[in-house]
Order: sequence, then structure tokens, then C-alpha cells
Amino acid sequence: MKTAISLLATISLAALFPTTAFAQKKPGEAVKVQEVQIKGAAAPGSEVTAVIAFEIDSGYHTHSNKPSEKNFIPTVLTVQPAAGVKAGEVVYPKGKSEKVEGLDKPLSLYQGQFTISIPLKLDASAKLPLTVPATLRYQACQGALCYPPKSLKFDIPVAAK
Repeated sequence: MKTAISLLATISLAALFPTTAFAQKKPGEAVKVQEVQIKGAAAPGSEVTAVIAFEIDSGYHTHSNKPSEKNFIPTVLTVQPAAGVKAGEVVYPKGKSEKVEGLDKPLSLYQGQFTISIPLKLDASAKLPLTVPATLRYQACQGALCYPPKSLKFDIPVAAK
């Protein structure tokens, strides 16, 4: 009887905290969206710029959009089609040239925080507010150890100003 009560108490506690096992990050999930800003007055027929600030966890880096070696995986932002919006050319920050322990040559990389911007042309028929789905594809590394590439999906909200 005592064992059954202990087992029930353990199960009850596990039911109270079901997300602890699932809240853990997987190796290489080191980038998050810090903030999304819309620069300009959003209105049908206008053009605005989405400015997305990303943060890389301490101890990690990603290769820049123009990696120092062609076999390295670049950090790339893609915007999915959204009704009433045409995305322009993505503007990436210049990578920082850094020597990484375990490698001979410096790498072009992002560390800490970085910002990417993209112009968005709103059609005259655009219905505001709207949401533009986006994905940041990156490969997080710790020193010379790199994890499999990840895709960080997020939304760019565009509201009338």
C-alpha cells in the first residue's frame, strides 16, 4: 500500500511539471528572435522595412551570410509569400572576422546580437494588419564544433500606422 501511495505521489508530481522534459533546447538551438520592428508607415501601396534583431546564446557563433569557406553553411533569412506583400532583397550585416580555437584561419561569423533587414512592398490591395512568415536558417557552432543546421520560424507582423 505504501508503495502504491508513493507511486501515485510521483505520478501526480510529474503531471504538475510535464513541460520540463520538453522545454530543454536541443544542441545547436542557439539563436532566438529578440525583436521585430517595422520602419516606415505601413499602408496599402507603401513600402516598409522589417528590421529583425537576433540573439545568439553565449558561447555560440553562426557563420555569416557570406561564410569564409564555401563548404560552411551561411546564415540565411527567407520570407514566405504573403497575400499583398512582395519582399525585397535581404540586407545582412557584415560578418566579424574571428579566430576560432581548433581552426587555422579566421572565420566570418555572427556572435551575440545581429540585425537583418528586408524591405516589404505592400500592394494597393493589402489588407492590414497582416503577417509575413519568415525562417532563419543557421548553423550554430561552439569553437570548431558545429551542430546540424536549424530553421528558426517566426512571423513579421505588419500593422497600419
